[in-house]
Amino acid sequence: MNERHDPSACRRILRDARENGLSRKLFDLAQDLQDGVYRAEALCGLCSSEDMDEDDRAEWVSIIVESMLEEERAWRLAENIGIIAKSAGNWPGGRARKSLMNNLVGMTGGLPAGEARVDALKAIANRVTEQTLPELFLLAIENHGMEAKAARPIMKAIVNTGNREMIDEITPLLTEASPDLAVKFLDNLHRLTVQAKLVLNPSALQLSLPFLAAADFETVRTMCSHANRSEDVRMLAETLAGDDEEAIRYAVTLAGRADRSGDSEYARELLENAVQHVDYLESQTAIRIRKNLAKAFERLGDSERADNLTPVRTPLALSTQPISENSERRGHTMALVGTYEGGIGTPHLRALARASGIAWGFGLDIALIDWPTEDLEALCLRAKKESGTAGVNHLPSLLSSGRIQLLSIEDALEGVVGHPIATTHQPVGGSVDLTGFEGGICMFIGLGRQGLPQKLLDNCPDQFELTGIGASLETAVAMGAIAQRLADL
Repeated sequence: MNERHDPSACRRILRDARENGLSRKLFDLAQDLQDGVYRAEALCGLCSSEDMDEDDRAEWVSIIVESMLEEERAWRLAENIGIIAKSAGNWPGGRARKSLMNNLVGMTGGLPAGEARVDALKAIANRVTEQTLPELFLLAIENHGMEAKAARPIMKAIVNTGNREMIDEITPLLTEASPDLAVKFLDNLHRLTVQAKLVLNPSALQLSLPFLAAADFETVRTMCSHANRSEDVRMLAETLAGDDEEAIRYAVTLAGRADRSGDSEYARELLENAVQHVDYLESQTAIRIRKNLAKAFERLGDSERADNLTPVRTPLALSTQPISENSERRGHTMALVGTYEGGIGTPHLRALARASGIAWGFGLDIALIDWPTEDLEALCLRAKKESGTAGVNHLPSLLSSGRIQLLSIEDALEGVVGHPIATTHQPVGGSVDLTGFEGGICMFIGLGRQGLPQKLLDNCPDQFELTGIGASLETAVAMGAIAQRLADL
């Protein structure tokens, strides 16, 4: 074995065991690995063999744990906890497996507060016994600064058990948190119980209502964007009613949710009430909200009301070509989030050119999120002139038919172009099932190596992982694959 490259040595040991069975030599080679995390991974994999006696397997637990604890970097230990938990899932049920999993829980609790503990909790949430879940939840809410993110996979695992007593056990911990954190916790619990068709009385949404006034605007707005049932929309609208900017913006978001839940009359009522108050706001704020109101009325099929709120812009030179009807629209949106420094550059133009061909081919719309420009027509004209990508030829028709627009992160998160879902190779709480959403989807895609900004990820709980194995993809490849998924819905 080449001791200078433990990852390869570890893989060879496990491959040899699968092909030829266990041997004393393989255990010796595993123990000779210099890096503790790979030594633990190799030994844990060997112990999964059905040829091993339970007593012998139990004796290796302490050696595996000691090997893991040689790693001093929290992020790498958290990663190893996930690997070992998955590998131990192949062990037969018995005292050895129970002992190892208990040690992994203890290691997770010993990790410092932060992203590492989040990763470890997510990795073991679905692998521990049901009785261990309340302990994991305590570790999550003690993960100061990242409590909500750490708690999501644990809450999901708890709800999946269907154990109402366990849910009742953790609920007081949710309501004892700060108002903003309580809303995040209860929002997540409500969505999970609704998806699981588990009825709580009172519901988590009802429990959250007293905390809304003191919670951050974005936290409450996110809760509004998650309301999928008419009764939930009405409950939130009544609680958040008012004539200030935040109340009006809540109303616009809830109107979209009401329409998607089939309550179009109530959606119109919310929008008309917002219209009555919007002109009392600061002028620029009022203009922006009126645009959102116009889009909302357009989605309700009331183009006349939309035109009264926001005059239709006459497209410039690029938009004078006739609109083709050859592309069947699916009602979904690719939202390209600008993360590059400075003004519009080659990366922006290349991404727009490629997206235009993909959007045309799969019947999708395009939203350019936080791009450093306010002139969409000029941007598209420049992309058409400077890009040699074949798909860029569809830009005129896409623009003419209103299928490309500039949006802020805030507006997109409010659901103005569909239910917001973030794409990431590390989805918090697991990857969502796209088939579980009704209506249009707005799929956020980060440009460049940085991916999506953390602010967006923190405010977009519904997250999607494309490959099933957490692989990172180049932007153009990701756009094409995601477009196919959306077109198939």
